[in-house]
Amino acid sequence: MSKTKTIAGIVLAGGNSRRFGEDKALYKETPGSPTWVEQTADKMRPLVDHVFIVTNQRLFPSIQALFHDGTTTVLTDQEPFVDKGPLGGIHAVMNASNYDHYLLSPTDTPHITTAIFAELIHQGNAYAATETAQHYLTACIPPCKNEIEAMLRADNLRIRQLLQTIGTQKHLFPSDTPFQNRNYK
Repeated sequence: MSKTKTIAGIVLAGGNSRRFGEDKALYKETPGSPTWVEQTADKMRPLVDHVFIVTNQRLFPSIQALFHDGTTTVLTDQEPFVDKGPLGGIHAVMNASNYDHYLLSPTDTPHITTAIFAELIHQGNAYAATETAQHYLTACIPPCKNEIEAMLRADNLRIRQLLQTIGTQKHLFPSDTPFQNRNYK
């Protein structure tokens, strides 16, 4: 991908963390460590022009308080697509911005790496996969606000369907470890 292309990172941090027992986005492995949402944003920041954290109304004040720099914006889902999962959040970011590509990551994969993000950006329109799993929410995609909006209006909330619609290709990685979604402490 050319250096002249603009890329935004989208950290998906709006889940309710029911199984985890506390908000995963705000979770710290140790008292002095950064939260998972900060860790994910920090891993994206060297590769993108701007980072967007998209969350729900309940978490918005706490997450917004973590970011005070000009390279990070915290957003919530926008009407009429509130509480529509990752697609609602991605739509909110694309509705508020204009970039050539968007790097996506959930906040609850604390072992994700900057190198993985760099590989996806290099591919241009790809999602992460391994031999045993598809990691649809770890992806680099082109702007697709209209496609997302059509899906949301039809109440189709499947990220896999969006990726198929926009021709996103899977990019294989050798290990599942960096993509492991943490649902329990």
